[in-house]
Amino acid sequence: MKSNKNLSNSRKLIRKYIVPFLFTAKIPSVTRISLNLRLIPIFKKLKPGIVLDVGSKKSPYKKYIPNTKYMNLDINKDDNPDICCDIHNIKWKDDYFDTVIATEVLEHIHNPQKAIKEIHRILKKDGICILTTRFMCYFHPDPKDYFRFSHQGLRYLFKDFEDVKIYHHGNAIQVIWQLLNRGKIGIILNIFNPLFARINYKNSKAPLGFIVLAKKSKNLNMKV
Repeated sequence: MKSNKNLSNSRKLIRKYIVPFLFTAKIPSVTRISLNLRLIPIFKKLKPGIVLDVGSKKSPYKKYIPNTKYMNLDINKDDNPDICCDIHNIKWKDDYFDTVIATEVLEHIHNPQKAIKEIHRILKKDGICILTTRFMCYFHPDPKDYFRFSHQGLRYLFKDFEDVKIYHHGNAIQVIWQLLNRGKIGIILNIFNPLFARINYKNSKAPLGFIVLAKKSKNLNMKV
């Protein structure tokens, strides 16, 4: 009888504490939801071609990107990438890919300009680079966290591309929520992330991050 009572109490504790955690832990952050609301529609408008997903890990955006061939690059061989190398020295031939995407990678790279140069090199003429990066964000090493980039900083890094478009996502309200919703408190607060991510408060001076859409220029001699 005592054993059944203990089992019943254990189930109650699991329902009360463990189940809510498992549910809310899977809810994306405000930053990720805000990013996806702008990024996924951009992906869907791409023309099918050969795509390279840089720093992709498990390639979470693959299903949204039209392609004739999809490859991924990562420095971690445990993720079984098609190309296993450092983005500063991509082990692939010039002028090959129609599209290169690099989502939430740039802040983790110690030489951003060299990485952008490599992306430029492996893109075909008129190839497209789609890159995203954080701006207002807490320290998040993966494995390192080096930089934050403003609109002007990104414009400079992509100076040798043409038709460069830079979009911001997020606003000051979402930044405050993202900074507050960290650690153990996120077990409870994550459930509100989809709501806060859709707050339409237009203030580009305090964004969560940026999306860069750039076309490879005719000039192939980029200088770092």
